[in-house]
Amino acid sequence: MKKEMTPRTKWLELAAGGNPGPMVSPLCDDWSLNRPYEWPFEEPDPFPPGHPDHAVSQQMAMAGICGWEPTFLSGIECVPNNPQANPKYTTIPVASGSRMETRTETPYGPLISIVEHMVTSHSVKRELETREDYQRKAWVLRQLADHSLEAAIGQGTRLRNAIGERGVLGTWFGPPIANADHDKLFYHIMDWPEECHDLRQAGLEYSLKRVEVLRKSGMEYLFYCVDGTEWISPNFFREWILDDTRAILTRWRELGGFVLWHSCGKIKHFVEAGFYNELMPEVFETLSEPPVGNLPSLEWARTRLDSRIATKGNIALNVLLNGTPDEVRAEVRRVRRETRGYRHVVGLSDDVLKQTPIENAIAFAEEGHRE
Repeated sequence: MKKEMTPRTKWLELAAGGNPGPMVSPLCDDWSLNRPYEWPFEEPDPFPPGHPDHAVSQQMAMAGICGWEPTFLSGIECVPNNPQANPKYTTIPVASGSRMETRTETPYGPLISIVEHMVTSHSVKRELETREDYQRKAWVLRQLADHSLEAAIGQGTRLRNAIGERGVLGTWFGPPIANADHDKLFYHIMDWPEECHDLRQAGLEYSLKRVEVLRKSGMEYLFYCVDGTEWISPNFFREWILDDTRAILTRWRELGGFVLWHSCGKIKHFVEAGFYNELMPEVFETLSEPPVGNLPSLEWARTRLDSRIATKGNIALNVLLNGTPDEVRAEVRRVRRETRGYRHVVGLSDDVLKQTPIENAIAFAEEGHRE
């Protein structure tokens, strides 16, 4: 008699190239249902409200109530052995809000960012605005590469033990060039090419050290994000992202982890260029159609991705939030119809929105699990 699979063993089999049967898994960072948080299991809540890791309990509770196979997300703190590389935070009140300064002292001068939090947040001083800021940031990343293992491994072990067989544990990750300034990236590359390349190299060194710590701490997958597909080109991807990503994913797989690649933007040109087939993430989401993405259809994308890649997605968030249970079920059936013959996990176009009706979430999971 075949042993019943847990959510965790289903994910591990899928990542290994197997087919564990129908699976449902939306991206879920925290509690999003239209009712107060509750812990649905008999054992005590490991991370109750007020605990630094409470978001993980929220993710577990959502999956337990709704009935899907979760991919848990959490961060692991890396504390540099050089105490000078630890940032100092100062918060002061301002009209209608607060202002927070983050300051790290480096041999090249202080690395500073200032953000005001009011009705919305905005940067008064962005972290990377000058050539010297890039030198300071590269120094910080190289200090972070030399950090205490004990605390990071301990934090990950506590998370892994609390999650048990409910799902797999992963963390956010991205290419080293993501350390550069998001809004002014192209200007900074043109103005300070040497400093940008050095920051990228420092980021790669840190990433390769960090993946080792993540595996030792209990992480099973990288939630790998390459954002900005609305404004970067395939040529930029090839020059600034491809080789670094290949190095990171190769090392991660050597350590026994798998990759869940997340890209919820406009990726049509990147699918056509074959980048995802070249890098071969074990799981790829979200294959977004208009208006969220620019793929002609879910079926179009699925037939162009390597059949060895398991895909995940792609129901629009507004359907789960505002639709009826019957409309949700109809969308699930459409997703399954367009991915028939491939390994596909029913999911959403991005993170579950707040105040999602529980009836819709349960309908989503029930319909996705139908044989």
